[in-house]
Amino acid sequence: MTIASPILETLRSSFHRMNYTIDGLHELLGDDAFQALFRHEPVPVWLATATPREGKTAPLASLVRLLLLGEPQSAEEISALFCLAGHDLADFLDSGLFQMEDSGLYRVALDVRPVDTGFGNHWVFSDLDGALFPAATHEDHVLGVGEASLSLLRATPLDTVDSLLDIGTGCGIQALHGSHYARRIIATDLSPRCCELAAATLAINGVSVVPEGSLLQEKTVPSGPRAEIRQAPWFDAVADHEFDAIVANPPFVVASEKITHSYRDSGLDLDGATELMVRQSPHYLKEGGHATILGAWVHEQDKDYRARLAQWVPPEGVDVWIVERDCVDPALYVATWMRDSGRDPADPRWRDYAAQWLRHFADHGVASIGFGVVFMRKTAGPSTVLVEELTAPEGDALAAESLSRWERWDNLQQWSTEELLSQRFALSPQAVFFDTATPSSDGQGTHISSYSVYRRDIPSFHHVIDEPLRTVLNGLCRDGLSAGDVAELLCTVQDWDWNIFRPAVCSALHALYLHGIITL
Repeated sequence: MTIASPILETLRSSFHRMNYTIDGLHELLGDDAFQALFRHEPVPVWLATATPREGKTAPLASLVRLLLLGEPQSAEEISALFCLAGHDLADFLDSGLFQMEDSGLYRVALDVRPVDTGFGNHWVFSDLDGALFPAATHEDHVLGVGEASLSLLRATPLDTVDSLLDIGTGCGIQALHGSHYARRIIATDLSPRCCELAAATLAINGVSVVPEGSLLQEKTVPSGPRAEIRQAPWFDAVADHEFDAIVANPPFVVASEKITHSYRDSGLDLDGATELMVRQSPHYLKEGGHATILGAWVHEQDKDYRARLAQWVPPEGVDVWIVERDCVDPALYVATWMRDSGRDPADPRWRDYAAQWLRHFADHGVASIGFGVVFMRKTAGPSTVLVEELTAPEGDALAAESLSRWERWDNLQQWSTEELLSQRFALSPQAVFFDTATPSSDGQGTHISSYSVYRRDIPSFHHVIDEPLRTVLNGLCRDGLSAGDVAELLCTVQDWDWNIFRPAVCSALHALYLHGIITL
């Protein structure tokens, strides 16, 4: 199913005319119903669009009922809504966006809705998800903009690049986001339906979709973002190319080799999809290029999962920062993904399905399943790997963090201990100190029992410190003494042994600088 350009142009002009945007929906629905819409609660939206309206909001109310709430409408009503007649109306109704019911009325057959990924309003095509009205989920279901997509958007660096590869493009949201920082985009997916809807998503938002094989052959820099859609698994469609950036939301669900839904199941056992992406992505990056990949991995019983992940990283040519954002037990994991595909774990029809999945986990010693983001950077030296657990829900500033982290990581790799101590650090403007007070032992009053420091923009970068280290941090100044001189002076004043205090100071400076709590 390919949505023709004239249909997309009709939609785009109609959406602008009716203000079918995030701001337009907010204005139409009001605060409460607007929030309900994004919580998938249809009744408040029905009520907010039920009262007959005058002026410019009346068409938008009808459009919301048609596209978002699945209200069947007649050909005449659709004709009036989109200002169509004759052959144009017939082509519009036959475009694949609608399906005719036995009553002769038309119901929406695709999900097309406004989104704002930080660059203003856009529209995205996907399959109906059944969240606001009943709709079946098929094996080739094209997922819309869900929490996983948003998590990847919030983590992806926005520095300008010439070429971007989007693996597992789905509805095209990552490629669309990439059109604001990349000049050339190759978006791939195994599913033909994903490729078709991704092309529609890009085209309706003004991104030029060019014939396959032409984009990377262009000798001049495009005047605007241009994209190719290539149907192929993994990296098969770009075997001979390297890119400045890679972004990927692949089918990473941890399961067996059986594929039941192409948007989530890779056909690779357990966390094989994430392993494949970690192993192969460096081969498709230019030196200095970076990748941002969503993934999931197993925690095996009585084993360090970080060692398992490190084994996937090639020995040369890539720095890898793996951020685990969540970790759940097998029962919760299976139930969550079953509901995602419309299979109720409480329904006896799906009891064996869930049991087989859980037995597969048990047979392979899976104790829990982690989920997060893999950041990679192509280098010319030995590989490095760092795995961290950043589970605070507020920790969404990773897009801006990842590139600056590589710079800090490079410094730490190059500095000797003496060079680390010789730096004139300063506290980051985002640094926050927090004191914890507990009751005194005699039951009267309180005393400070611990100190900590973190970054307000990434609360997961949280470090418990002691009073001497806090004193050192308070003494840091970019125009003052080096960090080592401040710490050694404290030892002199307190009559402490600098040789004993020194290793603890070095360890703290290393961690706090890596997390951007102290800066140069």
